Amino acid sequence: MYCISINHKNASAEIRSRFAFSRGKRQEISAALSEHGIKQSVIVCTCNRTELYFIGSDIGCTDTAAEILTKYSGEEPTSVSLCLRSYYGEKALAHLFRVACGIDSMIIGEDEILRQVKDAYAESHENGFTDFELNTIFQSAITCAKRIKTDTALSKTPVSAATLAANKAASLGGSVNVLVIGASGKIGTSALKNLLSHKNVSVTATMRSKGLGADFHDIRTVPYPERYRFADEADCIISATASPHYTLTARALGEALKTAKPRLLIDLAVPHDIEKNVKDIEGIRLMDIDDFAKLAEHNNSIRLSSAEEAETIIAGDIDELQKRLSFRRFMPYMADFSQQLDSMGAEGLLYRLRDNLTSAQFSAVLEALVSMQ
Repeated sequence: MYCISINHKNASAEIRSRFAFSRGKRQEISAALSEHGIKQSVIVCTCNRTELYFIGSDIGCTDTAAEILTKYSGEEPTSVSLCLRSYYGEKALAHLFRVACGIDSMIIGEDEILRQVKDAYAESHENGFTDFELNTIFQSAITCAKRIKTDTALSKTPVSAATLAANKAASLGGSVNVLVIGASGKIGTSALKNLLSHKNVSVTATMRSKGLGADFHDIRTVPYPERYRFADEADCIISATASPHYTLTARALGEALKTAKPRLLIDLAVPHDIEKNVKDIEGIRLMDIDDFAKLAEHNNSIRLSSAEEAETIIAGDIDELQKRLSFRRFMPYMADFSQQLDSMGAEGLLYRLRDNLTSAQFSAVLEALVSMQ
């Protein structure tokens, strides 16, 4: 398996936003890959990463896949090449397993990534872009991540960007009025839940058509088009939509704000929801998803002790996975092998193995045979 990754470790939020492909674009990319001989592929898109996992038959397939990804991003190849990371074989497997369990996340052990990996795999599987090998790999990675979540403390105290944003808003002091734009989305809903855990916070949430449900009956909801009117009373604005357009522009926000006071604006969206120029408005402080990387460092340090245990589980599961894949690749030769074994016998097979394996490989075979006695 191969993997091409653009993530928070090597690319800015602006670059990552170019690779935040919609469901339709992801299907187009997988179809384009299939036309170039890459029949199996899964594309994982989150606010912190876009990763392409695929089965290829030659070394050049990585270049082909990278060219297709770059083409659909609209970025110049020269600017993207420095941000791309590629993995192959066992390193690609280890990367997927680490991503699925949250070890590779900006916030170590966060829960959301497992659901995102599951959804990405399900999407590709439903569209016919996976087969036995990629099915087996992703199912194993998902199972491993679930076991790590259950058997270790890696995710016992989950902390996400939405949690950090809510904590940041509550820390402004006194009674804090927060306006949440995109409240019905996954990140927005998570932000709401965390905001409600703070007694000094009152929340206004914009709505389009989808309701919030009974869990959020204490929240004031307002129509999305009226967001600027309610921005004036807010001490903090959190925006987390999947909109391709700005939810807040500098010009419109500047005209809407009548009360002079400090305000914190938090943009949790990729692509950005809030125009960067809003920070030029007096009293405005703007934070985006990348700013929470530093805030996450402390939380990550608490979880590092559990990460080592998770790595041990991953190593064991990958070893089992590779044995399954190797055995599957050998199956077409099983009948011929059985015939040869009948003709040469066990002793003849051992001599053949001795002549064709390295000393370390042959010793491993003999040790395995002895352990079976």
